[in-house]
Amino acid sequence: MARKLGHHAVIIGGSLAGLMSATVLADHFDCVTIFERDELEDRPVLHKSIPQGNHIHALLLAGQNVMSSLYPAFTDELKRLGAVSFRTGIDLAFYGPGGKGYNATRSVTEPRDLGFEGHIMSRGLLEYLVRRRTLALANVSLETDATIEGLISDNGGVGGVRRKRTTGFEPIEADLVLDASGRSSHAARWLVEMGVAAPEETTIGVDFAYTSTKYRKPDHTDAGEPLLLVGGPPPQYTRAAGLFEIENSIWHVSLAGRFGDYPPTDEAGFVAFAKSLPSPRLYDLIKDAERIADITHHRFPTSIWRHYERLQGFPAGFLILGDAICSFNPVYGQGMSSAALQAQALRDVLRERAAGSRGLDGLSAEFFPRAAQAVSAPWTLAANFDFAYPQTRGERPQGIAEGATYFAALDSLQAEDVDVQRLVTEVFQLTKPLSALREEPLLSRILARLQQMQRSA
Repeated sequence: MARKLGHHAVIIGGSLAGLMSATVLADHFDCVTIFERDELEDRPVLHKSIPQGNHIHALLLAGQNVMSSLYPAFTDELKRLGAVSFRTGIDLAFYGPGGKGYNATRSVTEPRDLGFEGHIMSRGLLEYLVRRRTLALANVSLETDATIEGLISDNGGVGGVRRKRTTGFEPIEADLVLDASGRSSHAARWLVEMGVAAPEETTIGVDFAYTSTKYRKPDHTDAGEPLLLVGGPPPQYTRAAGLFEIENSIWHVSLAGRFGDYPPTDEAGFVAFAKSLPSPRLYDLIKDAERIADITHHRFPTSIWRHYERLQGFPAGFLILGDAICSFNPVYGQGMSSAALQAQALRDVLRERAAGSRGLDGLSAEFFPRAAQAVSAPWTLAANFDFAYPQTRGERPQGIAEGATYFAALDSLQAEDVDVQRLVTEVFQLTKPLSALREEPLLSRILARLQQMQRSA
């Protein structure tokens, strides 16, 4: 049994980041209380305060691995609840102006089994399972319709939270408070109120929006893949879409656009936008299908990374995790897996502290750099693609042009070599570091390919 680090831990936010954090904290505290502002039913439903929940979600392999480590037999249970399994490299197809492929650039034109099994499902189903497994722990409880208005200051640290009640505020004491309330987190303001500087922020103006709905999958459909993506290379193509087959033989469809070229919210406009995509594949599937859900729209103007790892004098007894640290452009499907990797980092830090009997002092100084490391790879990958559009606002990373040339050489190699494709997939699925793409012997092969490309240019 893990050594206890405290009596009571409080988590603000009962979405995926908060639930996974509760599972981690349950090993080290006598009791863990999650406060969630929405009312939730005991079934697969969406949080009202999470508008992106209406749109397609991707659970990357890294996120699936972390959830499987937190919740034994997790993927088996997902499938029992109706999640659709797929094989990366076979069942995930990319359609674009040049036809069909099996990687994002469509350079791989034939299916290859890369050895990975993924799962697609609604956000509501995934969250329901994680919530049910988390609340099965005897020392974890969830209080819904619970608004946290602020922190309790305790000798320069945090000693609990203030819960809003109709009669005022109820103080709730805690040895540790973790904010997993998402992009709308009030942590920066609360820190300023305690005399701590707000964190530095890196922002990327992506000006992205998507519109989504659901269709009943026709019995006679010729859809060969449960998961397909449609788009074209930047910067000339700003429109994209995805069709995911989720539980109950339902097609979840999201259309996406950038820089004011947003998909409409009326049915005729939705279908017309689908028809305008770089490939007709998605339009051909949905044009005669039965729509069974409302059409919903969500805009995402900026990606934000709040650099809590750079703050000095961070108050003891307080941590932040998930979208409250970093909110990614959702088109790349990285948010849930990034939160899972941060929860894994928290688990590692707490286990080390428990083993060394070091308690909670200085916890933030250890956790935030590891959380930043978990954020760094998905942020870099997303930024490199976002800045391929000249309209994207923000400070462009150094060497982005050289990086694009390097990736072009890498892409030509993965078209020829399944092992290279597997490695690229593992990096983009966040199970291997970005540095793996610049290690030997691959590095020498890429440099040689670059020379070939330059000679033939």
